[in-house]
Parts: sequence; C-alpha cells; structure tokens
Amino acid sequence: MQFGARGFANTGVRDIAAEASVNPALVLRYYGSKEGLFRAALDHSIFMDPVFALEPGTMGQRIVEIFLAANEMPSPLSMMILSAGDPTAHAISVRALDEKVIRPLADYLDGPDAEARAACLNLLWSGFLTAWKLLPIAPLSDDRLPMIAGWLADATQAIVDGKFGPKGSPSAP
Repeated sequence: MQFGARGFANTGVRDIAAEASVNPALVLRYYGSKEGLFRAALDHSIFMDPVFALEPGTMGQRIVEIFLAANEMPSPLSMMILSAGDPTAHAISVRALDEKVIRPLADYLDGPDAEARAACLNLLWSGFLTAWKLLPIAPLSDDRLPMIAGWLADATQAIVDGKFGPKGSPSAP
C-alpha cells in the first residue's frame, strides 16, 4: 500500500491507480479525492476484530503473539505516522484512531476509566510497534525480544485488568 510505504504527501492518486491497474479517474469517481481514498484506506486497514475476540484474561500474552507473528509493520500505523505532517491526513488519522480503535477498545474493556485505559493500550502498542518495525532501535534486537515481549504482555494485561491506569484514576496503583 502506497500510503503505508510513502505517506500521504508522497503518494498520488496516479501512483495508487497504477498499482491497482486502473485509470486515476476511476479512483476519483469512487473516492472523490485523495483525502477520501486515504480515509477509505485507513478504515479498511484498521481491523480490530482479532483483538476483540480475545478473552480479557489472556489478552496480554495473546496480543504479543499476534504482534510477533506479523512480518511487517501494521499498515494503518505506518500510514498514520508517515502522514502525520499533512494537516488533512492528520485529521483523518485522528478520527479513524478514535472511531476504529479507542472507542471500540474502551467498549471492550468496560469499567472504570475504560477510555483512558484504551488510550494507554494504544500508546503502549503503537510505541512498541514503531520502535520495533518502523524505526527499529537496537535494544529491540532479536536476542532481547523475548524479554521485551514478556514486559509488553505484562503491561498490556495490567491495563486490561484495570491494575494500571492514568495517575489519580481509580485503576491507578
């Protein structure tokens, strides 16, 4: 996907049409604009159903297994990060993140501070994936990954279980 590899500013409708082997006018007919195409690409690529199918009591370990099984950076995260410099793409990304990740994850978590805990999970997961896949840092090398995966599983589970949350919240220690 062009947006995930090059970002919003460096991707044109012609690039995407060429990759799909269609006329650029057809892309614009269906999506209206490059912004409409970006919105549709994000909406299509953010797929949280596997997360919501997990039992809350095992989410920490299972989410780490899902991350480690992925061979590449999740497309929606790279699309959002690489496109954050464009105000229009930024606004589209923030809306998609709220509507497709934060609010549904808060509904899944339920309980005290569910929305704040959902935001904490998003922060934890996107930070890990960014430092591991998009901007790889040496401390996340293969030989250290099992230790870090264990930490990520524990941190995720603590947030899911309501044992960790924003300072001053009922779920904070």
